[in-house]
Amino acid sequence: MLDAVMSRRRTMLVSATIRLGYAWMVRREESRAWREVMSMTGVVNSILGTGREALTPAELVDQLSRHPLRRIAPEVFDDDPLGRVTVLEWGEISDDVYSDGCSAIVSLLEKGDRGRGWMPTWTWLQHEIIEHEAFLGLKVGANDAEYVIRRRFPIEHPAGERETIAAQCSDAGILPPVRYVPIPPDRVHQGRYWWPCPACRWPMRVNGAAVRCSYRAHNAEYAIRSLKDGQPPKLRPRDDTVRRQPAAKIVHPDGHRQTVCVEFPVWRYIVVPGIEELKLHKKWDGKPPLTVHVWPHQDAYDVKFAIKELDWTLAIDLKDVASASALADEIAKKPLAAKTIVLPDHRGIAQRAELQDLLPDYTVLMVDDVNRIVKKKLAEARRAQ
Repeated sequence: MLDAVMSRRRTMLVSATIRLGYAWMVRREESRAWREVMSMTGVVNSILGTGREALTPAELVDQLSRHPLRRIAPEVFDDDPLGRVTVLEWGEISDDVYSDGCSAIVSLLEKGDRGRGWMPTWTWLQHEIIEHEAFLGLKVGANDAEYVIRRRFPIEHPAGERETIAAQCSDAGILPPVRYVPIPPDRVHQGRYWWPCPACRWPMRVNGAAVRCSYRAHNAEYAIRSLKDGQPPKLRPRDDTVRRQPAAKIVHPDGHRQTVCVEFPVWRYIVVPGIEELKLHKKWDGKPPLTVHVWPHQDAYDVKFAIKELDWTLAIDLKDVASASALADEIAKKPLAAKTIVLPDHRGIAQRAELQDLLPDYTVLMVDDVNRIVKKKLAEARRAQ
């Protein structure tokens, strides 16, 4: 049974610290940031309770920069993976937030929320609302086949030159299905170079001589190797487990060749999970008598496998978030059309077991489990032919 009270405390604390962290990051440019820092410090202290000495804004910022959330509030997080999030790094929002924290945002201040005039929506809107808004643009006026084309496009083209993306849209017979914006400055080296993540192809984050994808599971972390004057810098993988390093690309600040990328919410909620969904589709598509459909009925669920001769189908919904309890809460409020939930393998069997306990009416699998099941059913069908 879900502990709704504890889950709410946990997501409130995550939300308040992320809002505080964002406000701290932009405090020099945004006059309203200090008010937000004070307000969110109050929210955090109220969640921690009266039994503890209240933290000042400076103390809280220091703790958010040096410790994961479970160190600040062990009784709130217990063993939940959200407790591993460190909110601030290098004086900015950390990659932990981009990878996992943003999926646990809840609304904190329903009335009089001054942050909604200047903070990005992902810092105060629940991710399913942001997903819904992004998906609306993909669905408007589209039939099922057109929806798939629109949905695939930002996954396969998350960044590049504006004129190239426009040409690729033209080739696909669509208008740009999502908004493309100039590459953020924290993803540019020396105002001149950027690197796409080898896994998701979105611009990697740059800090001094370090470059890495903000989605930690993509395991893309490098050091910059400076070469002779006039030569583009190259990357050196952190260790031998890291993917092969991409080549540097030139940043074009404006004009038809302006370097652009999809906005952060589209990257995190459409591109990142879409990589796994398309990988499953590509792995099994074109292997009769198996048929595979991705995002059928305009995303009623993510992938559907079927073998007519066996009267067998498997419809799955892939979910990629850090906290099983937060995901279970979300699904309890809005049940899924597919009764099989699939987790990326990097989330681990512990999350699978926890989610299965929390959602006994669903079957919870890992991606590797799906591949084994489909392989077995395909072999069975071919033997029967």
